[in-house]
Amino acid sequence: MSKLKKGKDYKVASTKYGLVRFTEIGPKNGEVILFSTGGGASFMSVHAFEWLVAEGFRVIAINRPGYFDLPIKDSYTLESHADIYHEVINYLGVKDKIHVFGVSMGGLSALYYAQKYPTQSLVLWSSVSGKYCINEQAANSGLGRLVLSKSGKNIISWLLLTSAKLFPKKTIETFLKTEADLDRQERILLAKQIVQNQSRKKEFMTFVKSMTPMGALYEGMMDEVAKAANLQTVDWTNITCPTFAVHSIVDIDVSIEHAQRLEKMIPAIKMMYVRAGGHFVWWGEEGEQVKHATKDFLLKVTSIQ
Repeated sequence: MSKLKKGKDYKVASTKYGLVRFTEIGPKNGEVILFSTGGGASFMSVHAFEWLVAEGFRVIAINRPGYFDLPIKDSYTLESHADIYHEVINYLGVKDKIHVFGVSMGGLSALYYAQKYPTQSLVLWSSVSGKYCINEQAANSGLGRLVLSKSGKNIISWLLLTSAKLFPKKTIETFLKTEADLDRQERILLAKQIVQNQSRKKEFMTFVKSMTPMGALYEGMMDEVAKAANLQTVDWTNITCPTFAVHSIVDIDVSIEHAQRLEKMIPAIKMMYVRAGGHFVWWGEEGEQVKHATKDFLLKVTSIQ
């Protein structure tokens, strides 16, 4: 199982929250995208988004509490993630407004950032936007039980990574069965589309690698789930930056109410509803449309500033 190496895989920012790991891809002079990764996936998952670099963006992903060596403190809330992000952005000397891109549970952190700090634009994929409870069907699936289990995390992640390398199509089908309301034939077709395209297959492998070692990510993932389950009210109405949000109508992880909440509360929002890969809205043929629409949005808001 691969281990992250300081300098090669990540850097460290000195902040009032302690030493915070981060990684970045793209040109130093590019407009900055703060990438807020999904729960249970490390900041290294940003490497599956090289297509943003191809458009000239500098993409920065930052560690959250409970992941790797950043401790969770009693005083931390989900809003604290935004404060940690901002500390690292300041550490890097970024003065201009940034774009913020949040995926899944990382969408909450992105929303808090856009609510609190200068933000040029906001992109949300399969984003949690309020109170969130784990879907029982997903939790009770084979993959769900493995990921949520407290024991043998590093062995589990090694087995998952090995499975993805040796049997990528079957592994993708397993992810889809857990996260998407698709029938078996649809899952088979989608998995085939991914493995037959080298770029998509590479992105999938990068995503799986970002889930290892699970033992270093589990505490942060479960802390975020617990905090999101206790959210009572949220108010995103003061987010005024241009916002683009994507939600799959076959997502069985994050329900459609999360997308509808965004659509209702954020004035300058553009919603895109797809089937795609369920919670993994960027997988498969329709996922390519999601990527293109996201790129078009980011390039448009960049050009009009």
